[in-house]
Amino acid sequence: MSDFYLMSSKQGPRIASAFAPESTRPSHELLADLRTVKELPFELSLVKLTVGKDGLSRNSDMAGVDPVWLDYQPNSLAWPIFSEKLKDCLEKLLSGKEGISWITVIIHGQRESRTYFVPRFSNELDVLDLEKTKYVPGTDHIIKPVFSLQKVQNYSIFHKPSSNFLWMITPGLYVSEKVKKAIQKEKITGVDFEKTAVG
Repeated sequence: MSDFYLMSSKQGPRIASAFAPESTRPSHELLADLRTVKELPFELSLVKLTVGKDGLSRNSDMAGVDPVWLDYQPNSLAWPIFSEKLKDCLEKLLSGKEGISWITVIIHGQRESRTYFVPRFSNELDVLDLEKTKYVPGTDHIIKPVFSLQKVQNYSIFHKPSSNFLWMITPGLYVSEKVKKAIQKEKITGVDFEKTAVG
């Protein structure tokens, strides 16, 4: 049986994170407006985030951050924001059934600007093993997803179901072992993997 993994942004004590403008609405409130756009209607700026004994500090000086630009760029929206290299790697492996399109986003930092991409699902995918998935009692809020192998085996990348369009652009991206190996072979930066439950 193939393994599947939660793919996320790698965190560390000192990272460059792409921040949306201060006036930006919370990310979940933006989703309804992003269903058909090709480009994010605002641009992001890199800042240095440092975890210290007093909590999280934010600074525009990137000293001590290496590399600054990552293929899976951490950001204030908690979205998957991918470099062209990571986008191209994923696109080669898509089955075509995932329903993914891409939103272009511009990130400024280090006296330059780079183009990144946010994956957007067009439909909520049916992927769960409904009997084994654990929910908050009396709700549809998932505590621990368990995916159905029969349902996910035709996807290279997928999401868990959520209400209010939260599945459309989600930090909860799951990938096949084939995708994981391809990303590792390409030496994609800023990515972490955690094995997920498949029934």
